[in-house]
Amino acid sequence: MPVTERIVIDADPSIKKMLSEISEAYGKTMKDVVCSLIESKYKELQLRKQGEISEYLLNLSLDNLKN
Repeated sequence: MPVTERIVIDADPSIKKMLSEISEAYGKTMKDVVCSLIESKYKELQLRKQGEISEYLLNLSLDNLKN
């Protein structure tokens, strides 16, 4: 059984209710909702990492300009 299906099956009843409401509102399966949320959070994580790298490189460039 795929992980996303186990997540839905093993979810706390209140989480299942939320998933059910979201899936009904968007016309998607609960599995699709879980996958979409995971993808969204993963993209957010990648953007945060990218931001940290960009900030580090900017600070490095500024430090080089000062020296």
